Amino acid sequence: MTRMTGHIRRWIDGHFMAASSTLLVVFLLLPYLLANMFVTIPAGHGGALWLRFFGGTVMDFQYGEGTKIIFPWDKVYIYDMRVQQKTEKLDVLTSDGLQISVEVTVRFRLMPDSLGAITAYAGPDFVDSLLMPSVAAVVRLDAAKLPIDQIYSTARGALETTVLVDLRQTVNNLIPNRLHAGSEIDVEDFRIRSIILPPSLKSAIENKLAQSQQAEQYKYVLAREEQERERKLIEAQGIKAFQDTVSSGISENYLRWKGIDATLKLADSPNAKIVIIGGKEGLPVILGPLDSGNSPAAPLKITGVEPPAASSSAASSATSSPQAPSSISGSGSDAVPSSSSAGPPSMPAGTSQRH
Repeated sequence: MTRMTGHIRRWIDGHFMAASSTLLVVFLLLPYLLANMFVTIPAGHGGALWLRFFGGTVMDFQYGEGTKIIFPWDKVYIYDMRVQQKTEKLDVLTSDGLQISVEVTVRFRLMPDSLGAITAYAGPDFVDSLLMPSVAAVVRLDAAKLPIDQIYSTARGALETTVLVDLRQTVNNLIPNRLHAGSEIDVEDFRIRSIILPPSLKSAIENKLAQSQQAEQYKYVLAREEQERERKLIEAQGIKAFQDTVSSGISENYLRWKGIDATLKLADSPNAKIVIIGGKEGLPVILGPLDSGNSPAAPLKITGVEPPAASSSAASSATSSPQAPSSISGSGSDAVPSSSSAGPPSMPAGTSQRH
């Protein structure tokens, strides 16, 4: 033991500078080596192993979740194995030659045994370089079979189903079978999020829908007018029936009696008035204020509300030279009232004559 210790001591004394330099390099490289030797794969992810000195990508092997130890010169490519979705806007042509923009969303997930093939064939950016170009090609191919009115209305769901079926078949052949047999990407769903029409076509469709709504509105308007016509017809029939019923019980004697009764009530009112006996059918004639000009007397109100007072000159003129209406004085201009030839008595200015 003592002899061996002596040999080690003599070797260190002879190689001190080389040993110190080696230990220093190891300590300096240790953080880098540890960072590349320990690889942590998160939950729901998988890893493909790439060997620098032993053949490159391992096709039939993949790492699961957890921390893995590898050589520092090797590398692990980590992929998300959970369900993912990608949304993209595409320009497509319909069967009638119109160009529209559609926003599509595809939902997919990776197959666990395909990580090596995807790493060797497309790499971690396989979604943009491998999957979405295939989606765009299938969408354009299937949309070109339908006219524009079916894509944005009735056949939208059928188009989504057709694209999903064709997309699954296309994805199954993305990577050559020599690298991996079977499907590498499982397409679970496909949806058309929105359809953007050309401005001219959008305006034409909006005008068409507006005209359709106006046509529906006219139907309700016509139905309402038809009901209004029936209502008015029923109302007219009711009025006619009422008149037929009432007219049989009204006679001229009844109307004359009602006129006398109304005249008595007006005569008893406190308003100033002129009552002339000898009117039509022997009824009294009640006169109101006379106009100062040559025009016939103004219509008389019997509500008891006094009219506005006339000016002083108009009042004096009306008091000094009153004229009787032609319906009372007679047919000629020289005729006089039957009850008095001097005209109605003068009244104070501003006093109204009422029925």
